Amino acid sequence: MTTDTPPRTDGTTRAEGTRRSEGTTRAPANLADLVGDADAFLAEVWGNRTATFTCEPAKALLSTADVWRELDCGALIVPYFGVLREDATPTAAGVSETRIVQTKPRPGYAKPAAVRQSVASGHVFVLRQLEDWNAGIGALVDALRGECRAQAGADAYLCAAGSDGVPARVDGAHSLVVQLDGRTRWVVGEGEHASKTVLRAGEVLYVPAGRARSAAPDDADSLHLVISLQQPTARDLAELALAQFLKGSAAAEIAGSHHFRSPAQKAAWLRTELRAHLAGHDPAALAQQAVRLRQREGRA
Repeated sequence: MTTDTPPRTDGTTRAEGTRRSEGTTRAPANLADLVGDADAFLAEVWGNRTATFTCEPAKALLSTADVWRELDCGALIVPYFGVLREDATPTAAGVSETRIVQTKPRPGYAKPAAVRQSVASGHVFVLRQLEDWNAGIGALVDALRGECRAQAGADAYLCAAGSDGVPARVDGAHSLVVQLDGRTRWVVGEGEHASKTVLRAGEVLYVPAGRARSAAPDDADSLHLVISLQQPTARDLAELALAQFLKGSAAAEIAGSHHFRSPAQKAAWLRTELRAHLAGHDPAALAQQAVRLRQREGRA
């Protein structure tokens, strides 16, 4: 296992990143704010390797105090929170309650005391789907969705000092991890190919899709944001293109005459018409439509 920190592809040291952000108070609003040169990132880093970047203003997205305020305000409800226990799937079991809202019972409200006790005992508190209810994070996720042509969502993880942190997981999404408070020890990869790094507040870690990753607080309480970006798969694109073809004029015209054709003639027709249909597609537009479709159907 290697212990080298991934190279900082924005070309700055931590001190230089701090000086660059002086006088800048707005939170990051797009990919370039997080990684510097967005074009270079997408061409050289995306999908190829892990990398870290310095973005001091990212700390303005959310703080530990903000997390506790959201909990204590009394409006936090499933599915927008949970705790991690045995695995990497958040659950509200044991930390939620039913309340009477407009004379009707409504389950799933967070119990602040129970959540605080759970965090103190070593469990991780998760704020989920922040893009839906946090304006700053929502604006950033919207921008990343378009720039990366990917389904996007954001969750925040609050880990108490001494806890085991977030268990290892692998999924099909690319991840931009933003360290908001404290420090987090990350292990990316498995076995002899794994790498370790400590992410400090104001730093960003990119993890390509399909890489195992785990996180634990480093000596003190830690808060980090994970922005998940899942691009359409080849199957997604094929199914969308085929669905559009079947709704098109060519498919409609043959519907009333296909029984006059032999199987070989039908196959030849399909090859010709489907080739013409695909040739007329704008690949970028097809990918963007697939992203919107996945977004409507639910998060990764």
